[in-house]
Amino acid sequence: MSPDVDSSRATLRTLLYTALAGVVIWRWHATHPPASPPPPSSVARFAQCDGSSPVLVGTHHKSGTVLLTHLLRDACRALRWTCVFNHDGGRHCASASEARVLGARICFLQHGIRFQGLAAAPPGAEAEAYRFVHAVRDPLELVLSGYSYHLRTTERWANRPERRWNGTTYRRYLNALPLEAGLLAEMRHSARDNLKTMPRLHARVGARPCTLTLRFEDFSRDWEGTLSSLWALLGVREAAQLAALARVSEKHNVYRHNTTRGRHVSSTSSDRRTAMRQLLRRNRDAIARIREVRRQIGYPRVGQEGSA
Repeated sequence: MSPDVDSSRATLRTLLYTALAGVVIWRWHATHPPASPPPPSSVARFAQCDGSSPVLVGTHHKSGTVLLTHLLRDACRALRWTCVFNHDGGRHCASASEARVLGARICFLQHGIRFQGLAAAPPGAEAEAYRFVHAVRDPLELVLSGYSYHLRTTERWANRPERRWNGTTYRRYLNALPLEAGLLAEMRHSARDNLKTMPRLHARVGARPCTLTLRFEDFSRDWEGTLSSLWALLGVREAAQLAALARVSEKHNVYRHNTTRGRHVSSTSSDRRTAMRQLLRRNRDAIARIREVRRQIGYPRVGQEGSA
């Protein structure tokens, strides 16, 4: 074989390898966006917060608990912070003072209403410094998600027979009901739980300058912007740290990758979810309660169910 042929083949291989490398690099960048610094508005908003104060994170059932848990666990590992999630390891952390004793930068409670010491300090007393992340969700969507989840949940409380469920379990009780009756049963359950605790916790911390009220819907609307606000509240400013957070958080972006969201996240079809919304909208008592909770936590009066 002539040297010219060998040279041409070598050149072709080089071009092919270069093109392949370009495709790999392009795909990597497409799924690993560069770290974005927190927007100036977020930085300015939380600039007055004590950067050494602990961050308390309070959620409610179906308000984004699983997503936030994964995001913040990975963030704590990347930043090498000591963080406590739901008293793991026997470390009780339900207040800013307990966080300081434990040396915890973040204390996370999936029942955020259980945080203590959130009330304003009495006259003449100095309030204890802390930052707060409150995860909330449109109450109607929260009820629908809770209903779909409880139809198949393995949680102990929902699989324990009780008199209020006619001697059966909550899961079996729901599954035995037609759709509309089941939704109203979930509505009554939520009214005693997260539809009550979301407004109560919001009333305690929502107006504080060092509170980030994090709407579950914000993640699908603006993933990068929402995380940037979260990192700003946490006090993360350095480019290297932001880059590390971008890397570890991107795998949780189900809105970009359309990946499986895990057993805590509803996979109800859009048509069924629309039908469920309409059933609740037609019930005057249910929709009135939902819209009152929306008002209390700062949501628009009308959501995806529409007003027609």
